Amino acid sequence: MRTFVVPAAFLMLILSALIARADEAPPSISTNGESIVYVTPDEVIVSFGIETFDADLDKAKALNDERAAKLVQAVKSLGIEAKHIQTDNLMIELSYRSNRPWEGIAGYFARRAYSVTLKDVKVFEKLIDTGLKNGANQLQGFTFRTTELRKYRDQARSMAAKAAREKAVALAKELDCTVGRPRQISEGYEGFFGSYSGRMNMMSQNAVQFTPAPASEEMETMPLGQIAVRAQVSVTFDLK
Repeated sequence: MRTFVVPAAFLMLILSALIARADEAPPSISTNGESIVYVTPDEVIVSFGIETFDADLDKAKALNDERAAKLVQAVKSLGIEAKHIQTDNLMIELSYRSNRPWEGIAGYFARRAYSVTLKDVKVFEKLIDTGLKNGANQLQGFTFRTTELRKYRDQARSMAAKAAREKAVALAKELDCTVGRPRQISEGYEGFFGSYSGRMNMMSQNAVQFTPAPASEEMETMPLGQIAVRAQVSVTFDLK
């Protein structure tokens, strides 16, 4: 009877090959799905600013306080509750006579910002007009929103996941394969943005009812008067 001695190096080579084969990942396919849901906003946040100036600090502050009281009163007259009017701290900025501070102070800027949450979007134009005619001398911006953002985000996310699977199935079919169970799921970008058109005093709004949009990787033309809730999902499936 003969005894064969296998070199240790050869055994290690075989073992390494077996381990590499065991660790080899099964075939898979990864796709991304995107969706956009268009929503008619039901509230808007408008930001006003009041800026006053005077050579005397107390007068600059007094002028700002006077304008602020007028603005708040006018906003409340539109039926907006006090809890929906937020006020920022008064900010003071020194204005020098030149770019050399030691030559003295020319005066003081007093600034204060206000944020108004409007629950009736149809009063939007009237609010801006009222604010700028009653104390505010700056319109710092506005944001249209939906109070049901979570609901529409969930819907957009579900549509994105469905789009990812449909894309995977279509790609696999072209390669004579089929898609199995999902192996990994990750969520990408999600957010919302709006589209309003027109000059500030002639805002154009298209009151279109909520309509789900098909998933697409390309930016679509947004209906006027609506905001878009967007979601993106990446999925890796087993490939058979």
